[in-house]
Amino acid sequence: MSEVASHQHELIRLTDRPGTDDAPGRTGRTGGRNVRVRVLGRHAPGSLLGHDWLDCEITVTADSVRGHFVTLVTDSHLRQWEAALDRLDRGFAVRWLDEEHGPELRIEPGRPGGLWVTVSDAEDSGATLRVVLSPAAGWLDEQRALLTLVRNAYPTEVVEVTPGVHAWRGTPVADD
Repeated sequence: MSEVASHQHELIRLTDRPGTDDAPGRTGRTGGRNVRVRVLGRHAPGSLLGHDWLDCEITVTADSVRGHFVTLVTDSHLRQWEAALDRLDRGFAVRWLDEEHGPELRIEPGRPGGLWVTVSDAEDSGATLRVVLSPAAGWLDEQRALLTLVRNAYPTEVVEVTPGVHAWRGTPVADD
């Protein structure tokens, strides 16, 4: 868990387990393939609309290829990621951030203990990157721990009192 704490602003960290034989000359290290979602900060701190949105970057690294995508993550997305982790735990493929805009992350169980991870940015750049990973045992627990760290670092502070009307959590709202 101490390794998880050192990556407190990562929401997702999918990497090959150490010693994966996928890149010659890298014995005893990860092969260099990974998919990460890093939280950069709040999108519009102090603004009722956008304060709880998180600016994030998705990076995909596979041998000599690297892709970088930017996106917004909302509290709803965090709940969807939590549900996706539960589905992955049961052996199902998942899609996350699968909306009309921005990148989409797909994770499919592959060979025994392996994953196929695809990041597709069809709307904006048209780029799609797919990597095959052999994560270490306990990778799902690590993803849950990262999600908890992000939720603790960026708690939801805005509530929607009525449709389209937002207020700071804990602030009394006047009745009309």
